Amino acid sequence: MILFMDIEYIRQFALLAKDCHFQSAADKLFINQSTLSKHIAVLEKELRQKLFHRTTRQVELTDFGRDFLPYAEKIIGVMNDCEMNLIAKYQKAAPSLHVGVSPFVSVSRLMEGKMACLEAAPEIETMIFTETSSEQLRNGLKSGRFHLAIDGAGPMWEEPGFAAVPYMQDHLCVLIGKTHPLAQKETVSLHELERLPYIHLYTETDASPFLSEPVLVTDTVPQTMRAVADGQGCAILPYARAKKHLPENVTVIRLVPSPDLQFNAYYLRHVQHGEALNALLKYFVKNASIKEAPV
Repeated sequence: MILFMDIEYIRQFALLAKDCHFQSAADKLFINQSTLSKHIAVLEKELRQKLFHRTTRQVELTDFGRDFLPYAEKIIGVMNDCEMNLIAKYQKAAPSLHVGVSPFVSVSRLMEGKMACLEAAPEIETMIFTETSSEQLRNGLKSGRFHLAIDGAGPMWEEPGFAAVPYMQDHLCVLIGKTHPLAQKETVSLHELERLPYIHLYTETDASPFLSEPVLVTDTVPQTMRAVADGQGCAILPYARAKKHLPENVTVIRLVPSPDLQFNAYYLRHVQHGEALNALLKYFVKNASIKEAPV
């Protein structure tokens, strides 16, 4: 069997396999959910195997999909290496500004900032890539794959050579089922949550030491949302991420006291920046004090 799989469809499959949520994956890819569904269907037809079990509430990998994922990741790795090294060496690419973001960062301000880039440098295309960890973002910035990396709400990157401007501020909120008695409150404290089952999104917040041992550790925001919606417990997330794709039976409540979360945009200090990147950095600095609307 000769395969003619589209590399972009394979990238989309790999992201969907991690998110297990069509709308969330489509948003990160900046395409419609229906487009993503069609691309997955084309890939399944090419492979002559189903990649996902689809239900009304969730998406799960089939056995074949689970076995195919490591091969897909290898294909993506080879193509990334080809793009960064071989093609870049022999072919001058169209000018573009590559921005890497953490999946926990709201990109609403970045999308607004793209307009500032267009005004400063209309010929430059701003491209956004979602990475799964701070380490991947740092490596992408060091290697030149990204011109800018947006991360938080963890500690500042202290490595020499990195500079940063503030991207946005946010605060923590609690996700909880609407039928729970606490759902009627405007604010909630950690003390009130300590007896509740807790769902932890790996290193997204530092609230877990103050709560009971998590009943579940999730890998993505959509997985956390589904677990709360299914009644497995409560979760704590930055508000800007929690408010997106909120299930109908889940509500958000402001956590008090809650520290201000600072998200930052990082760039290489010693690299000469073009007009587009400078315009984006200036936009972030100008709007960094604007917080997300309160719950």
